Amino acid sequence: MTVSAPKATQSNQNAVTSIMDVLINNNQTGGLDGIIGNLTKGGLGNVVDSWISTGKNKSVSTSKLNNALGSDVISQVASKLGVSNTAALGMIAKFLPLIIDRLTPEGKVTAQSKAVNVQDILSQILKR
Repeated sequence: MTVSAPKATQSNQNAVTSIMDVLINNNQTGGLDGIIGNLTKGGLGNVVDSWISTGKNKSVSTSKLNNALGSDVISQVASKLGVSNTAALGMIAKFLPLIIDRLTPEGKVTAQSKAVNVQDILSQILKR
């Protein structure tokens, strides 16, 4: 559940698309299950649970995200966006909770959660 949706600027659209391409729609990361698993193993289980549940999303620090996801994944997002790793981490911290929240509207990961359309997610999390 989000409080207010970020604006649908080109940079926000690019950020969401890149994060989804690298983290969610990528067999190397294990897709949605893999990212949730990595975040949980990285000590962020209670935070990720809040994103999946139907309640309020907890925020996550960039340092904890970096530790859980690893520098290679962060570098891939940064490269795709043409920004520094620090900037990419900030974008991931902002948008990953929203993405996972929207992929799990029933409070759990389902087969439908994994069959994601980037445009659907963009329209759900960014305010036009």
